Amino acid sequence: MAQKTVIHKGYHGTIKVNTEDYSLFGTILFIDEEICYSGKTFAELEDDFKRVVEAHIQSCKEKGVEPPFRG
Repeated sequence: MAQKTVIHKGYHGTIKVNTEDYSLFGTILFIDEEICYSGKTFAELEDDFKRVVEAHIQSCKEKGVEPPFRG
C-alpha cells in the first residue's frame, strides 16, 4: 500500500506525482506558509521534506516564534 503523507517532527506533508516526468513533490500541511519539496524517488522526496521541515523550525526559532509542531 502506498504511503499518502510524509511525517517528520509532527509535520505532515503531501505526496504528489508529476505525470510528465514521474517525479514526486508535495507541500507541508497545516501551516500558514506554502513550503514545497520534491524528489525523483520517494527517498529523495522524504529527505527533502525533512530538510525543509528543519529549515522551517530553524526559521521559527530565529524569528522568536514557537514552531507549530513539536516532535
